[in-house]
Amino acid sequence: GYLFVFRTTVLMMLPCVMSKNCNIRCPAVLTTAHEEFKGDPRVLAQYFMNLAHEVREILASLGYSSLAEIRGQADLLHLIDHPTMVGQLDFTRLLAQIDVVKINNPVYLEADFSIDDQIIDQIKADLIKGQAVIVEGTEFKLNNRHKTVGGQTAIDIERALAYEITEQQATDSKLIYTNQHGRRYLAADSVTIRTTGSAGQSYAAFNNDGMRMEHTGTCNDGVGKSACGGAIIVKSPGGGSNISGENVLIGNFALFGATGGKAFINGEAGDRFGVRNSGAMAVVEGVGDFACEYMINGAVLNLGGFGKGFCTGMSGGNAYQYDPKNRLESQYDESSVEVRSLTEESDVSNSHEQFILHMLEQHIEYTGSSKAKAIMENWANERKHFKFAVPLWLYKTQTAEYLSQSLDRKAMIEELSVAYAQEQINLVKSAYQNNQPLFDGAIPNYGETDTALTFKLINSYSVIDKAHQIAKNQLNKSTKTEITAAQISQQAEKLIRQRPRKIQDALVKINREAYSNYTDEQLAALLADKRLNDYKTAMILRDVQSIYSIGSTAWIIEQHNANCVALADVTGIEQYIAGLTSLDIVQTMLDEEQAA
Repeated sequence: GYLFVFRTTVLMMLPCVMSKNCNIRCPAVLTTAHEEFKGDPRVLAQYFMNLAHEVREILASLGYSSLAEIRGQADLLHLIDHPTMVGQLDFTRLLAQIDVVKINNPVYLEADFSIDDQIIDQIKADLIKGQAVIVEGTEFKLNNRHKTVGGQTAIDIERALAYEITEQQATDSKLIYTNQHGRRYLAADSVTIRTTGSAGQSYAAFNNDGMRMEHTGTCNDGVGKSACGGAIIVKSPGGGSNISGENVLIGNFALFGATGGKAFINGEAGDRFGVRNSGAMAVVEGVGDFACEYMINGAVLNLGGFGKGFCTGMSGGNAYQYDPKNRLESQYDESSVEVRSLTEESDVSNSHEQFILHMLEQHIEYTGSSKAKAIMENWANERKHFKFAVPLWLYKTQTAEYLSQSLDRKAMIEELSVAYAQEQINLVKSAYQNNQPLFDGAIPNYGETDTALTFKLINSYSVIDKAHQIAKNQLNKSTKTEITAAQISQQAEKLIRQRPRKIQDALVKINREAYSNYTDEQLAALLADKRLNDYKTAMILRDVQSIYSIGSTAWIIEQHNANCVALADVTGIEQYIAGLTSLDIVQTMLDEEQAA
């Protein structure tokens, strides 16, 4: 069939701003991570509907009912003939009309999931009983026609855990866990699948929690793409060489878009290893060009050679490189990451050193790597050859120093004001939803007028007060009859629960005034703290928790400590807002008294 590619049109709708820095940082978060995303997919959906409608009209005007019917109708085309034409090639013969070849009984080469079918048949019953399963045998020798081995199994496991297993079965099984979001997943190494040979494309794609995919041999491109958990081990079948480029076990773009899990490759990989890695940990013994490209979380340790473009567009996670020949300085993307050495002997480098040691130990455990063993046995001398990359985007978005340079005072106040307004509303909203009193029902003691609890209660009352004011105005406009206090309270609660934007706008006005009490330096520190908390919250809210990135944890601890020092003597925003809110509440009461 024919392929219609929209590309730029779709990007513009979502909305690409054509800044032409996709590989560095996309300001519209289409290709790389950013703090906000304002594109509306509904607009794009409507665009495609309109496009399809217009295509149907054009086809009808030509006397055709479908795109399939118009295939091969070259008589509808014509060559351009214009005096400003530059080209002199004659393509007339390309417009010759020929009969479309029709195959009466086409043979479709359907996807072959026979390997996965055998696997799931063996494991499902045992998993429910709480028994770990090992799947192996001569029937699991792969060739390059066996694509996405393990992919269907991963999906079947997820489906079974979510929809087929009862609550009682999940509770009784010692292999099935449930995370804080209600997602069920398997304990580590619940399912071990051992294969040999030369696997086709996408081996261990979508690898799930509890799955251990062990392959002795080689694999094509796409190993572990979109993995969300488990372990992927690729061991050398023997042969090969210690010379760089002569022990390649897997192809290109391994771990593309992986959100969790870990991978250990006892040999080299192709280009774009770990591209768009979002949480997986990997150890490999050599990579091609553009390793760790667009990476946003996770960790990659490379013990072998590497090509150009190391860490291009990387905005999160950490990359570790064994570099005894000091080649990394000329091969990494200095616009994306800062490369540091373990020899700097800082708290940060010490934490990364411990993580490197942990990854080496894991690599030896899973693959028996002779290279990793040699490094560990001579660690005192080898440690100086290890470098680690920290994304500059973390500095630019989460540190006070960079934020004070990149944002003006107005922008910092606006972001902080909106964020705190949302926090105020969510606090009251949560109390309504859970039918629980604010702050567990705590109240200040007599005379405690300047305590943190007092400020919080005043600010929470402000949310309810604003909601009542807006609700009263809405009801007055929608009905001519006299409204009751109960109706106002009911409408106010509905606003807080379902449509808090109007309340947010009212609170933001007060918050802006409160934040204006801070200096530019204090605002930058407050914003850095807010951004770091956003980062932590995003990590907590992830449904996939199999993230192996101690480097990210080290970053969070380092920045948290820096923010605590910077904000140690800074007055809390609650106090400023409570002062303004109190005046606002008193003024409202006076206005109502005068109106009465």
